[in-house]
Amino acid sequence: MKYIKKCYCKNYCKHQKLKTKTESSNRIIKIDKVTMSLFNHFFEVTPENIHKLVFYNPASKYKVFSNTGVNKALKKILRELQIEEISIHGLRHSHASILFYKGISVQYISERLGHADVDTTIRIYTHLIKELREEDENNTVNILAAL
Repeated sequence: MKYIKKCYCKNYCKHQKLKTKTESSNRIIKIDKVTMSLFNHFFEVTPENIHKLVFYNPASKYKVFSNTGVNKALKKILRELQIEEISIHGLRHSHASILFYKGISVQYISERLGHADVDTTIRIYTHLIKELREEDENNTVNILAAL
């Protein structure tokens, strides 16, 4: 498990450690063993750094990978693999969408994403929730008809 407790943001060309956006952004995220193994390898090869950054980039002026840089690298890899392009933030939305479609509760998804409250999650994913509600309605009718 990894505990997210800090963010690293650019502020008028000065990088500084800041608190996370909301208190709920501080969270423990459970991930599968294979993914954790990949992260552990990454942590082993990441150079030591005074800021204890996980995604440390000694070649960068600010010592972090920029969102633009990460998206460019991802785009290149996806093109090579002939996979439709998606941004890092798009992967976050895909992650949440998969959880919704697999029947995971909105409460848990909200906590996992670090949203300040469930209303934020509901607002962002309203289109999915409406679609799943129709499915729930049909399933409910079928369950009750089978009694």
